[in-house]
Amino acid sequence: MSILDTFAEKYGCIIGACDASPLDESNYGGFTPFVSTDIKKRTDPATILPGATGVIAIGVAPEKTNQEPRPSGGAQLSSLGTNSDYHPHVRAILRELVNELKQHYNFKHKILVDSPNLDERAFAVRAGLGFLGRNGLVISQKFGSRFNIGLIVHDIKCLEFESMPLLKACPANCHLCIDACPGKILQTNWYENRTSCISYLTQKKELTADEEILLARSNQLYGCDICQNVCPFNAKCETNSVDPRIWLCMDDAAFAEKYSHTAMLWQGPAILRRNAHILFSSLDNTHAKT
Repeated sequence: MSILDTFAEKYGCIIGACDASPLDESNYGGFTPFVSTDIKKRTDPATILPGATGVIAIGVAPEKTNQEPRPSGGAQLSSLGTNSDYHPHVRAILRELVNELKQHYNFKHKILVDSPNLDERAFAVRAGLGFLGRNGLVISQKFGSRFNIGLIVHDIKCLEFESMPLLKACPANCHLCIDACPGKILQTNWYENRTSCISYLTQKKELTADEEILLARSNQLYGCDICQNVCPFNAKCETNSVDPRIWLCMDDAAFAEKYSHTAMLWQGPAILRRNAHILFSSLDNTHAKT
């Protein structure tokens, strides 16, 4: 077994490797939330590490924590709001991999986890972790789409690796995620209309009136796992619910105490309260009409 295969077996993750040649810039266009608008940075590893020759991609299953209670009339909370923050966990595994590789190679590197620059999903696909599904997520043989990506951009000249058996694509007749998407962004192509992604709207700093209506109709308090929950490549899991009234009563210290272990607080508690207010107002109006 190669170094990478042995490491993947030890840490229970998936690993792939590929060259660092630039991606085809013609495949990029339109708005992508929370990432660089510089196409060169999105497509060329050399902008991250001059002289880069390769990219190692890993996929790590999330560290699951206790689920939220499921109150009557609750709003949905993504796994981003309940699972432990994957960023430090994936970085720690990547650092361990770098230490392992440095016993055999002398090289420079950059570690990327949820980078706003390099397109991590595209390089994960190129490295063989899986294929890009109709929901816009990388789907792997081992984890489905329920995993987090990390990259190492490096200048190792020759890296031994045994390729994994790969899934090829979504079944031609499967449109479950397209039909279930509350924002209808998957209706034609993932690369269109991403501004209506519910997960994005729950994290966006300012919402238009139309976006507030879309968020209210979705009943998603933070994030959105719908396209993953309906995907046949994923194992079934329970959804998490929260009564939005609880969030309206929480101060910043209470949010930090309850959710600081998650990736949910990066935009701050004010946005979470805003989402709770939108959903609670919607529920309140619905009850008033009945």
